[in-house]
Amino acid sequence: MQQVKKFITNKYMIFLYGTIFVFLLWLIISLCVNSTIVPSPIDTIVLAREYLKEGYTYICLGHSLLRMLIGFLIAFVIAFALGMIVNDSEKMYQFFTPLMTFFKAIPTAALVFLFIVVIGAQYAPMLVVILIATPILYEAIVGGLKSSDQEIIDSANVDGANKFKKLFKIQLPLSMPFIVVGMISAFSLSFKIEIMAEVITGYTRNGIGSLIKGAQINDPTNMTPVFAYSLIAVVLMLLITLAAFFINEKIKKNQAKK
Repeated sequence: MQQVKKFITNKYMIFLYGTIFVFLLWLIISLCVNSTIVPSPIDTIVLAREYLKEGYTYICLGHSLLRMLIGFLIAFVIAFALGMIVNDSEKMYQFFTPLMTFFKAIPTAALVFLFIVVIGAQYAPMLVVILIATPILYEAIVGGLKSSDQEIIDSANVDGANKFKKLFKIQLPLSMPFIVVGMISAFSLSFKIEIMAEVITGYTRNGIGSLIKGAQINDPTNMTPVFAYSLIAVVLMLLITLAAFFINEKIKKNQAKK
C-alpha cells in the first residue's frame, strides 16, 4: 500500500496529472465555444498523428530546433561570460542590470520587425532568441552563483583556494541545480519565440512556424491544423522539459551524496 501511495505521489506522476488536467480543460473549452475556433483535443491529436507520418514535418521541426539551439547556445555563452564578470563585482552587476531589464521588457514583435529590416527574415528568429534568452540565462547563472553556500566558500578561502578554483570547483557545481532550472525555462521560451518569429516573418522556410502560418493562410476559418502543429511542438517541449528535470534530479542526488 505504501508503494502504491509513493507511486501516485511521485513527482513524475504529478507531472502527468498536470498534463491530463490541461487536456481536460482544453476539452471543456472546445465544448463551450465554436469547434472551428478551438478544436477539440481529440480532433487535434488525430490530425497531429497524420502530420507526424509526413517526413516534411520532421524536417521543419529539425530546422526550427536547429535555429533555436544555435541562438540558445550563443545566448548561453554571452550570459555565462557576463555572469563571470559580475560574479565578484556588485558594481558590474548594477552596471548590467539596466541592459538586461531592457532586453526583457522590449516587445518581442518589435524585435522581429526590426531584424527583418536589418538582417532579413531568414536570421531574424535566431537573433530574437539570442536577445530574449540571454537575460534569463544571465539571471539564472548569477542567481545560482550568488546562492552558493557562503560557509563553503569561506572554508575554501581559508584553505587558500584561488579565484579560478572557487568558481569552477565550488560555486558552479553547487549552483548547477539553480542554473539548470533557468536553462529549462529559457529553452522552452526560446522554442516558443523561434516559432512565433517564424510565423511573424512568414518567409522562413522549413520551420514549424512556417507550417502554422501556411495552415492559417490556407483556411483561416479552420484552426485544427494550427492547433495540430502547435501540439507537436508542445509535446516535444514537454518531453525535453521532463528529461531536463530528470537530469536535474540526478545532479541534486549526486550533490547530496557528496
